[in-house]
This record gives sequence, C-alpha cells and structure tokens, in this order.
Amino acid sequence: MRRIIKISLSIIFICTCITTYGQNNIRGKVITFGKIPLNNVRITTSKTNQITHTDSLGMFSIYCSDKDKLLVNAEGFDNVKVRLKDLEYPYIDLVYSNDRTSFSDAIHNGHISEEVLSSAIRKYHLKGEKDYSIYNNIYELIDIEIFNVNVNGNIVTTQKQNSLTGSQEVLYVVDGIIVSDISFVVPSNVKSIRYVDGTRAAIYGSQGGNGAIEIILK
Repeated sequence: MRRIIKISLSIIFICTCITTYGQNNIRGKVITFGKIPLNNVRITTSKTNQITHTDSLGMFSIYCSDKDKLLVNAEGFDNVKVRLKDLEYPYIDLVYSNDRTSFSDAIHNGHISEEVLSSAIRKYHLKGEKDYSIYNNIYELIDIEIFNVNVNGNIVTTQKQNSLTGSQEVLYVVDGIIVSDISFVVPSNVKSIRYVDGTRAAIYGSQGGNGAIEIILK
C-alpha cells in the first residue's frame, strides 16, 4: 500500500514538473503616456490562455513560455500583443484611443482616475489629434467637425428634441469648467473637442439635458 502511495505521489510530482517546464514567471508594468501606471489591465497569454490583471501600480506577474505572447487589454486604450522573447521585465506603454467613449471607458473600468487622465490629455499629444487652425472661429469649427448639432451664429443647438427644457442650446465646457460663451476659444488652441449627450452628459445634471460641447485647450 505504501509503495502504491509513493508511486502515485511520484506520478503527481512528474506531471507537475512537466506542466511548469519551459515556463517563466514574467513580471511587467503597464503604463500610458510613457509613465502613468494603469490599474486592472487584463493580461492574457496567447498559448496557455492564462489571465491576470495589473495592480494599482500597473504591475503584473504571469507564467508563460519563451515563445508566448501577451495580449494586453484595457478599455479606452489600444490593445496590444507583446512578444516575450528575450524580455525579462517588459514595460508596456498603451496608447490612449482618443475616441468618443475612451475617457469614460478608461475611468469606469478603473484603469486610471478622472483627474490623472484629464491632466494627461491636456499635457500630452493624443492619437488622431487634428489641426484646427484652418478654421476662422470656434463656431465654424463646430459646424464642420461636430455632428448632431446645429450652429446658428454663436449659438449651438442639439438636433434632438428635448421636451424637458425650453431651449435647445447645448452646454459649453472648456477644460472642465462650464462657461456661457465660447467665442474666446481660438481654433488653433483647441487640443480636442467633442459633443456628448445622454448618460455621458448626465454628470452635468439638468444643465446637460441638451448635451454638451467639451473642449480641451492646449
């Protein structure tokens, strides 16, 4: 009986060794904008389909083979596939996607705080940033670049019907501050501009009932 137990234990030990043979414990850090750590980023090995997530410092640890690849996924950022050959401590710098939902996706999934991301957007060059200097004024810029709104002189209104408010004029938000007039904004100084409505404009309360034009300056 003891011999059978010893043989069984030996088989288990051998199987364990075979399972872990050829695999390395890879440690790494996921960042964005060259230095900002990203939390709760999903890391998956392409061959063994092991999964882990980064911590609040952007750190992760995962077992994989030398020829394996890491699939790195974070909402609001471009996904990447990283080769691990000859890398012992990879730094993975994700690019902010900079589309309509990137900001809310990144924050709601706990990858980065709203304050830190807002600061980075103002400070660093973003993917797909446009040169708005070709426009004569901010209203011409909005008329050409922003959908779902109408521009009449210096008034911007939503195209959607809203029975809750008497006016159809949208809310104006510049660098996170609500303003009543945006005529002071010079197109060449605009870093990013977008129109948000529905749940994405809910953070502004009833003032955002017609949606909001959000402008970030350089």
